[in-house]
Amino acid sequence: MGLRKLAQRLAASVIVALATVAFYSAASMQRVKSQPTAQAEFQWQDLGARVFDASCGVCHQPNGLGVPGAFPPLAGHVAETFAQRNGREYLVRLVLFGLEGAIVVNGNTFDSAMPPWAQLGDDEIAAALDHVLTAWGNDKLLPPDFTPILPSDVAAARAQRLTAGEVLALRREIIPTGPGGVAGTAPAPTALTFTAEQAERGEASYQRNCQDCHGTTLDNGEFGGAPLRGSYFRQHWANGSVAALYSKTKATMPPDRPGQLSDQTYVDLTAFLLSQNGYAAGDKELPRDLEAQQTMSLKK
Repeated sequence: MGLRKLAQRLAASVIVALATVAFYSAASMQRVKSQPTAQAEFQWQDLGARVFDASCGVCHQPNGLGVPGAFPPLAGHVAETFAQRNGREYLVRLVLFGLEGAIVVNGNTFDSAMPPWAQLGDDEIAAALDHVLTAWGNDKLLPPDFTPILPSDVAAARAQRLTAGEVLALRREIIPTGPGGVAGTAPAPTALTFTAEQAERGEASYQRNCQDCHGTTLDNGEFGGAPLRGSYFRQHWANGSVAALYSKTKATMPPDRPGQLSDQTYVDLTAFLLSQNGYAAGDKELPRDLEAQQTMSLKK
């Protein structure tokens, strides 16, 4: 009986040991699976091109050269920015939280507002940044130890919740103001103008294309559209130009077919938004020309 009990105890001990090994092996495999995406595993190329075309190309152009006087070029400049100390971290936060205030790129001043793109997924933001960093010859300007930005980089940055003004301050810490520290010459400001008739056309277009998401009062939509009037509008647009508001509207609206309305319709929609946010109509229509819009400030 003693030998039998001993054998039973030994068998039980073996079973427990094997179960323990199996448990920890499974736990280890689970930890491996839950680790952030590795550099080699993040296939960003196709996704990055799609996100850039849909969300960034209208302002910065498909060739990355931007619009003179309105939107800064990304070709060359972004790679140089990445190479600066903390440049990688800055670019992630720039896309997440936006940017407000004057910046200098290649000796030219751009005084507008870049809206935040936090509504995009971590993988979308990372992929779009990697696309920009390697397109238009930017890859030749990157440091030798360059590694792609990962979704985990974006996820970690979200917790900071910076304002667009704080992102500007971060930029000024890592990028000189301009050649010799002197900013370029900003375009001479012109009066913001649109007509009441233009705003009425914009209202009709809004009702057909935007009202379901943004609501009858521009801030009571049923499907989660961002408010287009009041404090939200002031926070996102009041320090920028008409060009920034117009380009954002064209780049993202309507959500199911962004950029598919006519340029005149987008201009009329912009006039309607301005009329609903306390800007007074005048005797001249808001022009379609981006350079003309850039000189029209939304600051009151």
